[in-house]
Amino acid sequence: MSTPWETGTPLGERYNVLRELGEGGFGRTYLAEDLHRFNEPCVLKEFVPQIEEPGLLAKAHELFEREAQVLYQLQHTQIPKFRELMREGEQLFLVQDYVEGPTYRSLLQSRQGYGGYFSETEITQLLYQLLPVLDYIHNLDIIHRDISPENLILRAQDGLPVLIDFGSVKQIVATVEQELSAEVNKTRIGKAGYVPPEQFQSGSVDATSDLYGLAATVVVLATGKEPQELFDIYEGVWNWERFVTFGEPLNQVLKKMLAPSSVQRYSSAAAVMQALQGDLSGDREPSATPVYVDDNGSAADGNGVYSTGATQVVSPDSAATEPPLAAASP
Repeated sequence: MSTPWETGTPLGERYNVLRELGEGGFGRTYLAEDLHRFNEPCVLKEFVPQIEEPGLLAKAHELFEREAQVLYQLQHTQIPKFRELMREGEQLFLVQDYVEGPTYRSLLQSRQGYGGYFSETEITQLLYQLLPVLDYIHNLDIIHRDISPENLILRAQDGLPVLIDFGSVKQIVATVEQELSAEVNKTRIGKAGYVPPEQFQSGSVDATSDLYGLAATVVVLATGKEPQELFDIYEGVWNWERFVTFGEPLNQVLKKMLAPSSVQRYSSAAAVMQALQGDLSGDREPSATPVYVDDNGSAADGNGVYSTGATQVVSPDSAATEPPLAAASP
């Protein structure tokens, strides 16, 4: 892997690297400031495919740029906006908005410090806030693949959950490697316990994979236990009743979202929202009316706001244009 960018190092005469946020098998993530936008903070995701052969590496770069155009379609208030694809010498970077706020993992850890977890009202509300986001991306044939408490941020600006590490180099590398599957080994995306069996075993994903990850996430938030402690490996089912009891229909909805087979799960985020409103059959057309949660964790249609003070979920219009490709001097 290439040498990390040092703090204060300019990148492309536009971005100033502040610090490294993380490193994985696909590259590094940096916090930077955009010198062309009044030093506004942003995130740089470096693409470093684990491919040695020059011909395959060139193909990987080509696929990376193609997939970046797909990500540029994402225009949702609860997804960090993808700004551009930038080239620095032989390296490629995705530039995305920076989201200020704690992850749900850190929020859970803070509550565990005094014996607290997320209430049923809170996780029901979280489902209603995130299911429209999943519905939006799935309608664009995009799968997140890695939903977990670490990849959700409670945005300080408005109190809405934001789905991060999405449209990142991980997802693009997965596509790159799928297309180059004859030459390279397929990479498994997602955290053990938060991904369904078929994704863990073969890398196969669809919309139900994200629904599984979302359900696993809210159960972890409600119990403070990791999936390995909640999943009965002998029965092949999740068992959270030892730690928390959910009311209906939430209890049955979560069980179906976490079914071991994809055909047993809800087929879409819209079907889950429909079931949460009390129609467990999932057969009727889901309502387009926004849904809110009262103090008892029950869903109700209307024009009010969430009783806990969270802002209304909005599904913004999408735009499909090609991303700018910035060519920087080496």
